[in-house]
Amino acid sequence: MKNTIKIYLAGLLCAVSLFACKKDFLDRYPLDNIVDQNYWKNENDLKLYANSLYPRYIVGFGTDFADGTVQPWGVNVNTLVYGDVITDNAAPLTYSKVGTNEYNTYLSAASGSGGWDFTGIKQLNFFIDNYKRAEISADVANKYLGEVYFFKAMDYFTKVKLFGDVPWLSHALNINSPELYAPRTPRAQVMDSIINILDKAIAYLPAKGSEETNRVNKDMAQFLKSRVGLFEGTYRKYHTELGLDPVKFLKYSTDASEALLPKYTLVQGDKNTVYNSLFATESYRGNTEVIMWREYSAALTYGAAFSRYFAQNLRHQFGATRSLVDEYLCSDGQTISTSPVFQGKGSIQAELQNRDPRLTQTICNFGTYALASTTIQGANNAPLPNLPGLSGNKCPTGYRLGKWFYNSPTDWDRVTNGQQAAPIFRYAEILLNYAEAKYELGEATQAVIDQTINKLRDRVGMPRLTIGSEPADPRLDAIYLTYAGKTIAPLLREIRRERRVEMAFENTRWDDLMRWKTGRFIDVPVEGIKFVQSQFPTVVVNKDIYLSTEGYILPYFKTIPAGRKFDESKAYLFPIPNEDILLNKNLKQNPNW
Repeated sequence: MKNTIKIYLAGLLCAVSLFACKKDFLDRYPLDNIVDQNYWKNENDLKLYANSLYPRYIVGFGTDFADGTVQPWGVNVNTLVYGDVITDNAAPLTYSKVGTNEYNTYLSAASGSGGWDFTGIKQLNFFIDNYKRAEISADVANKYLGEVYFFKAMDYFTKVKLFGDVPWLSHALNINSPELYAPRTPRAQVMDSIINILDKAIAYLPAKGSEETNRVNKDMAQFLKSRVGLFEGTYRKYHTELGLDPVKFLKYSTDASEALLPKYTLVQGDKNTVYNSLFATESYRGNTEVIMWREYSAALTYGAAFSRYFAQNLRHQFGATRSLVDEYLCSDGQTISTSPVFQGKGSIQAELQNRDPRLTQTICNFGTYALASTTIQGANNAPLPNLPGLSGNKCPTGYRLGKWFYNSPTDWDRVTNGQQAAPIFRYAEILLNYAEAKYELGEATQAVIDQTINKLRDRVGMPRLTIGSEPADPRLDAIYLTYAGKTIAPLLREIRRERRVEMAFENTRWDDLMRWKTGRFIDVPVEGIKFVQSQFPTVVVNKDIYLSTEGYILPYFKTIPAGRKFDESKAYLFPIPNEDILLNKNLKQNPNW
């Protein structure tokens, strides 16, 4: 399927004499080997260079054991799935220090660490500096230039989200380049530059269906532009201290989304299984919803040990939070605060009844998502969550994640050659981006809501959202008032609710909290399931677990009794490593770090 990316790392360059076929090739990126005068001569040279960039930027689930950690977030390399563990969506066994005054890695970290790493930018700029040397037509060369611009936009977007102002580098630098000691480029200039190169990528990249298999196309660049525009537009709107106009970026988002809206459709099926099934597959060929994905190849013995360790709940040993669970609507379209069909919180079985079907396709009810084999290590994690006090890997809240669970002993047994596919860009996000950007522009009509939010609700048989008849939610309104200082309009609240529910555990929540200036939502007390002793007869209260006055599990009762504290004076941006500040006197640390 040509609207996808399928990356086969093991065999990309092995047949090419320029590079040795070694297991660690794509980790080393040996640029020094290709600067001689014999390179940059033909299309194949440009293609080979571009090939080496794909695994850096299209990570998916990672590769091999996929056991690395990505800084500064402190999250497993598979950020697609595990990125939410630093947010209010999840509680890992060891609590995250990101966003709190306990985060201090930057004090002793080496230069170029903690996300302040320009290695990828150097590689991208090296291509930009040299690609014209190839004796090929501009049209052919520009295909690969479009890929490089796409990756450069992706890289810089991440840096701006982390640090705000960052140095914009247009050329590859050497040890004597004066730019190494330049101050940071203002955020506004960097973001304008990102849009500029994204527009070039859109112009240069082939249209969907005409690109070479496994390569980036125009739609993927439009998707990234939609995401970038929404993030920056809303960040500017709610971070008024920047003094930057949000409107043009919100329009960038709507324009890019409109380019994709007629091209894709949501996958349909049984409302009780369609959502979960979307994330448990080995292929997205022919899928009408997934715009970019990473495939793993059995033929090339290339894969990732994702499904096995996810089934064991090994990475981060986490559980979802009550904060997330309580946000799902009831089946009548009302909230748990107001719906007559809500069965209460007396047990997980009760509270998961009569809810948005995506809830039980995201969170395991007791007895569901049972492992298909008891031979795999960690099989005692299902069908019940493995609470503290029980043997094996832990689910500290009792809300075990069912989304991404691929119940395939065959794939588990592949270990590092696991073949579960990783969806990178999903059409559902475009619908959510469009609805939110249109709202922020004052253009969210009922037709817009029907075109976006209601398509997502229709798929799982939920009542449609009608402007002017939004459900009351005193619980969520109180959270906004307490932790954000004000309530928000009911329509915006419901658009944001839909985003949290639909995109849970797809690594969007942290960015959402940052751009909405709602980082203090991380301070909402972390609670788990209502503990029922008869369901866990050997678990000892006040020894293995601790409970709130309502009987909900408190996973951090001992480790952080006062709860997490998001520091709004500084935590919307990450700090630059101190060593880099010392090396470059023109760099200034982010405020209050």
